[in-house]
Amino acid sequence: MVNNETYPATIVEVIDDTTVAINRGAKHGVRFGERFLIYSLSKREIIDPETEKSLGYLEIKKGTGRVTNVQDVMATIESDKTVNPDKRVIRRTKPIQNPLYAGLGSIYDYQQEEEEVIEMLTELVPFKNPQIGDKARPI
Repeated sequence: MVNNETYPATIVEVIDDTTVAINRGAKHGVRFGERFLIYSLSKREIIDPETEKSLGYLEIKKGTGRVTNVQDVMATIESDKTVNPDKRVIRRTKPIQNPLYAGLGSIYDYQQEEEEVIEMLTELVPFKNPQIGDKARPI
């Protein structure tokens, strides 16, 4: 259950531009695979010009990610956005045993079989300038 005292979490470590650590973990209900919004708050408070009441601070999105590691009071979040999915086709020949000649110890024991493997190559989109002190909340 998410409550106002649990979130927002704070970024406590920037591991690299695609991975950050937050100060919430299993004790706070964070689960492996859970999605989070990573953001900072605007420098100034936003005031409604019609009512002149405070609307609070604007969330400036830095990216989204998934929890990849959960500890008691910390969790690691990795960007879940990818770019440029490329395909790489690998063709290889692998030997298969010919049942007609099995065990005869001749060159006829094995035939060749073509195998095609397609790999999807993707690159993670980095968070936009993540900083210690930025915020995170489940989405």
